[in-house]
Formats: sequence, C-alpha cells, structure tokens
Amino acid sequence: MSKMSPTPMESSDSRPQSPIPPAALSAPANETYRTKSIATRLTAAEFAEVESAAASAGQKVAEWLRDAALAQVRAVEGEKTDSILLTEVMGMRALMLNLFAKASEGPLSAEDMRKISAYADSIKGQKAKEVLARRQRKGPGTPEGSP
Repeated sequence: MSKMSPTPMESSDSRPQSPIPPAALSAPANETYRTKSIATRLTAAEFAEVESAAASAGQKVAEWLRDAALAQVRAVEGEKTDSILLTEVMGMRALMLNLFAKASEGPLSAEDMRKISAYADSIKGQKAKEVLARRQRKGPGTPEGSP
C-alpha cells in the first residue's frame, strides 16, 4: 500500500485539525455563550408567518425569534405604547368631550370649533404624559381602572 502525496486541500502536517475555527477558540473570557433553549409549538400557519417575518428581516427563524422575544421582555412598559398615537387619541378625547359639552348648550359657531380644537391641541401632549406616568406608577399588570 503506497502513501499518496497530500492534495492541495490536505495538510502535510500530521497534527489533527480542530473542527472549531481559531476565532472561536480565542473568544474573550468575558463573552457569554448561549446555553439555554426554549421550545414551542406552532400551527403550520403560525410557522409560515414566523418564517416569512424572519426571511423579510434577513435572519434565520431562531435568530428572529430570539430577537423578538428579547425585544418584548426588554421593552419598558411606557415604550410599548406608541406615544404619538396616544397623544392623538388624547387630543381626540379632549376634542369630543368639549364639543359635546358645548353642543349641549346650543348651536356651535365656527369660533367655538376653532377654540375647542386649539384647546385639544394644546393639552393632548400633557394628557398623554399623565396617562403614561399613571401606568408606570401602577406597575405592569395593574388594570387601568384600579386605584
């Protein structure tokens, strides 16, 4: 049996090659490794949705799910509420309440409408901040109507 010469892909060095790339072997000591896993079951339709979302983000399904889960748990309660949307809702609330109150007194003039609209615009930001502050004081999981 004759020994063949090494091919360009083989090494003439007789030491066994490590399957772990050199960069992984020299990882910093303070780097943490992912050692835990979470399993869940999805319907075929749910899996297709997740797979599509991951592909759209240019990620593997596992990477996308990890990012989504961590984003959810790391989000501050106040950040889960879109502040722009909440501000506009509070403006609409102030506008509607004041329109109904003024309309109960009689017909509305164009000047009444302008004043009510300007007032709603002026307070909507502050009212949204107050709602978010109340939510933070109550803590997560506390119903909105509880004292």
